[in-house]
Amino acid sequence: MFDTAIIVLLYNKEIGESKTLSSLTSSEVQFNDAKLVIWNNGPKKLVDTDVSTFTNLGYEVHIEETLHNESLAVIYNSFINDNQAKKYILLDDDSNLNASYIKAACDSTDSVVSMPIISSGGKVENPKINTVVYNFEQKIKSTDNVMTIGSGLVIGRGIVLELLNRFSTVFDERFYLYGVDTTFCYRLSMTQLIGSVKVIAGFEHSLSRLEVESEQVTKFRQRERSYDFGMTLRYYYSLPRSVYLLARTMIHILKCKILNKKRTFSIRLLLRAYITGKHYKAL
Repeated sequence: MFDTAIIVLLYNKEIGESKTLSSLTSSEVQFNDAKLVIWNNGPKKLVDTDVSTFTNLGYEVHIEETLHNESLAVIYNSFINDNQAKKYILLDDDSNLNASYIKAACDSTDSVVSMPIISSGGKVENPKINTVVYNFEQKIKSTDNVMTIGSGLVIGRGIVLELLNRFSTVFDERFYLYGVDTTFCYRLSMTQLIGSVKVIAGFEHSLSRLEVESEQVTKFRQRERSYDFGMTLRYYYSLPRSVYLLARTMIHILKCKILNKKRTFSIRLLLRAYITGKHYKAL
């Protein structure tokens, strides 16, 4: 069993183009007894698969490729199931890791979920406690509502076993891209594991919702967010609460449409996701 298993998920990048992998090798602090899984999620096969930079640092390295853009939940569950480790670290390909984060992740134990402080443009964005961005002096209570993004999560093996016992998978495979991280946080709450959450030093990370994007990308994100929210309402809220939130959201969308404002969700897709309970890729 490894002390640490790390996955870096690549999309449309070569190994040498990943900020995450570059910052991992250039840090003065390194993980010991660690396996590094470099997972290329397409759309093209890697041209350069040289991993000597990492093996020279002591990492055992494995490359996985799924060129069809596999679901994040499926990838994360496969990574956890296939690698025996005391803790698991999930990383995107565009994060600027630093020594403080790596040291904190190294020190994370098998009985906690460590959530890094994520900044974008120098401003702290995650985690959020009761919908408010984390305050550095804050103490998390077991009754708090805790949300964060997946990148940088350090999940102890004890937490993995608790989630597997309750849900049979750590991540909800009904979700593909959006919703994979938030439903993980819901599962922590449902399993009464919020008291095991620890906030650690983090890093700078690019957040898509803060970027200026093309109309095509904006439409893609609207579709993903609509399915994420609709399915989350169906599976993680009581029926009365989900119907109330669905109605309120639809009214808000209609107001935005009348005022010609940007709309986060599509009413049609939101209703379809809520009624079918399935992501459009699974329909």
